[in-house]
Amino acid sequence: MLNRTSLQLTLASLLVRASLLFGGEITAERNAVVIAPGVCQVGGQAVTVTERAALEVAAAPILSVANEPLKLSVDKPVGWAKGTRLRGCNARDVNACGSFVPGSLEIHRSPGGELLHEGDDYLVDADWGHVGLGPKSRVAEQDTVFASYRYSLLRLDTVQVSSDGKASLKQGDPHISAPAPPAADAGCVAVAHVFVGYRATEVTPDAIYPIRETAAQAVTGSTPGRIPKTLAKLKAGQPVTIVCWGDSVTAGGNASQPALRYVDVFAAGLRSRFPQSKIDVQNISLGGSNSRQWLHPDRSPYQGRRGSESKAQFDRVLQAKPDLVTIEFVNDAGLSSPALVEQTYGEVLDRLKPIGAEVILITPHFTMWRMMGFTSMREAERRPYVLALRKFADERHVALADAAARWQHLAAEGIPYLTLLHNTINHPDDRGHRLFAEELWKCFDPAP
Repeated sequence: MLNRTSLQLTLASLLVRASLLFGGEITAERNAVVIAPGVCQVGGQAVTVTERAALEVAAAPILSVANEPLKLSVDKPVGWAKGTRLRGCNARDVNACGSFVPGSLEIHRSPGGELLHEGDDYLVDADWGHVGLGPKSRVAEQDTVFASYRYSLLRLDTVQVSSDGKASLKQGDPHISAPAPPAADAGCVAVAHVFVGYRATEVTPDAIYPIRETAAQAVTGSTPGRIPKTLAKLKAGQPVTIVCWGDSVTAGGNASQPALRYVDVFAAGLRSRFPQSKIDVQNISLGGSNSRQWLHPDRSPYQGRRGSESKAQFDRVLQAKPDLVTIEFVNDAGLSSPALVEQTYGEVLDRLKPIGAEVILITPHFTMWRMMGFTSMREAERRPYVLALRKFADERHVALADAAARWQHLAAEGIPYLTLLHNTINHPDDRGHRLFAEELWKCFDPAP
């Protein structure tokens, strides 16, 4: 279903229609999905649809807020970080891009009182649901005003087929940014999901996500057998120190609790697998940082948010005396050539060599489209940084946890990857964090 905001799904990728054919055809017709008779393959399982079914899809939920008290920011509301947030649109630490219903906002001096005027009294960023003082405002930043507006939610619905071949639609629970699809009913098999975007009222071909493969069928570039010293110590029951070095994702951005951050999930799984070894996993990370700020703080100083006193200094990694360092920097996406990746990560390897630490490089997850230059949620990985990082790992024989490939595979599993970004920008939810851990665990398998 179309997301009718700056995150709008485009029909430019109608080539995906070919991927919607799976024995019987599933198509979009206004506010319904239509599934034709046929045999489809879902993760290697044959599912027979015996009769045509037109399944009506409910419009995206739209909620109303009345008289929300707020103070207008002096900052011009632009992008995710500037302005006062309308709280109904909030996705934990930021507003969900696209949730606000443009044109729905009214701001009054008091509940039911004098109406303020957009453009003069206040400004609005309609993409992010942020507001701020206007150039001719009759109120000041210390004044409390009252906002009434509407906002929309996302939803994933499940197309399921019963044992007698009849198709039906099971509606999912709405969520501000990260909806999960409902599991198929007992005796049914899920064959597709339908993405209901913000404010969507009709189904489009891009909204239909056939389930062609299972998560277990995902083929990634993660490399077993490239951390032999660490693996030998674990098997021998010796103590092992691992440093997880990175940015806000490693720090745990948008995990619902510390235990569900990928670093903690990874550590728990590793301890379960090697219970005889004392495993010390240290999280050394800073939100908003990139590797160059840690390597060269004099040339690329790190500016922490909210008065952070932590410093981006690579010596913190070295002082931990790790046996193994995992490296995750989605903020390194600016390293857009093999030469830049070689220069940066080659220096990392050189600095770690004297202490004998092994390395696992982690390819980054998918972020919002415009950050990656994508136009849909079905595109194959083509970010120069990711391609160069894979090449570097192969040429240097360094271990790789290929999280990017796992996120790419979500489309084949019937999951729009955007629904795993809790802040709609770059922070994964609990499900997205676990994908990192699963790829890291693969590096601890024996060499093929």
